[in-house]
Amino acid sequence: MKALFSALFGFCFSLFVEGFSRIIISFFHTQEFVFFGVSALPSLSWIIVIYIVSIMATWLGVMLALSISNEYAKKTYIIITILISIWIIFEILSSLKMVPIWYLVTFPLTSIIGLYLSKITYKINKKHNALSNT
Repeated sequence: MKALFSALFGFCFSLFVEGFSRIIISFFHTQEFVFFGVSALPSLSWIIVIYIVSIMATWLGVMLALSISNEYAKKTYIIITILISIWIIFEILSSLKMVPIWYLVTFPLTSIIGLYLSKITYKINKKHNALSNT
């Protein structure tokens, strides 16, 4: 149960961080808020910012989940990977006709990169902490 709740919390937290960044951008540049896609982003530089924020939000959410469920980190990682995969599929299917194909192909990579970076970071952190405790 701890792994499931940690994964849900980390996933929701990463969605919150990404959504909050989109809200901030939409307040400054457009009248409408779009949770995903590029229609509300004013320029290429903001698209790059959203890509970076998406990577960092995924990394932060997964790291938070893994840290909370410390001894169940493998289970948590599997669960949050499934949740993120389902979210990616939902995002692609719901925005097929609204966003360009290049965005549909590249944006899921940000979540995958964030997942991978969090796994590497968590392993390095666990190894470093194990070495410092001896």
